[in-house]
Amino acid sequence: MSEEQGQAKRVEDIPVATIRPRRMSLAWVVPILALGIVGYLVWSQVMREQGEMITIRFVDAGGLEPGSEIKHRGVTVGVVREVKLAEDWKRVDVHAELVPGASGLAVEGTKFWVVRAQVSFGKIAGLDTLLGPRYIAMQPGLVDQPKQVAFVALDQAPATEPTSDGSLRLVLMSDRLGTLSPGNPVLYREIRVGTVRGAQLTNDATKVMISIDIDPKYTPLIHAKTRFWRSGGVGVDFGIFSGLSVQADSLEAAMSSSVSLATPEKRAGEKAGAGDVFELADEVDGDWLKWSPGIGIGG
Repeated sequence: MSEEQGQAKRVEDIPVATIRPRRMSLAWVVPILALGIVGYLVWSQVMREQGEMITIRFVDAGGLEPGSEIKHRGVTVGVVREVKLAEDWKRVDVHAELVPGASGLAVEGTKFWVVRAQVSFGKIAGLDTLLGPRYIAMQPGLVDQPKQVAFVALDQAPATEPTSDGSLRLVLMSDRLGTLSPGNPVLYREIRVGTVRGAQLTNDATKVMISIDIDPKYTPLIHAKTRFWRSGGVGVDFGIFSGLSVQADSLEAAMSSSVSLATPEKRAGEKAGAGDVFELADEVDGDWLKWSPGIGIGG
């Protein structure tokens, strides 16, 4: 046997490894599949719990901080996540997250504002912001409006903001605001029956819309023919023969401006509804003071 033949025989004697594809055991398939299902469920749950992010730009966001709430009708619908200065350093951008299910509130026409305490003679509004953190209130736009994620906040509550305590929200139209301000009283026979809430210009800037709330107990007093006028302050009249006379609607009215109202005895019209608009007269008509209707207000 030649040397070459011997080498060839030795090569043939070397065992050749056979590589066969390894079959995956079912013992591994089940845990991996279960892990994938759990991961998907966790991811979908996180996505469901994550609300829509919006940005609200304020002139002054004093009192707001991460964790401050956005409320609508007393219900929390969002949470502030970040408060920072805008790029121009003149305004403040508040980044907030709406709670799941509240994304429909982020539409064109939705209004936001910071609720701040308002203190006036005999009346405190927004008392919860004195004792606790400030929050953002909102008035949703119409349901069929397009989506929107960036908003510019109002300086104060809009004149047509709906109430949450059963009060009757009305709008008084006037050529000027005068000395009226939020917290001023609304009087009937010198008894406080409501409160001035705020004011803003009409869309064409030709009128001032003054919003007032009539307390739930006194809403039956307001009818279609009810008249409103400016009152308050102290009136002084001096005559040579009559002498000096001083008049004031009431102690509260003397301390601040106010709105007074009267309803006729006959043909008063239907009861007023939320959002009804009335004219605000600069002074009272003498006939209005003679009206004395019998209207049940309960109690």
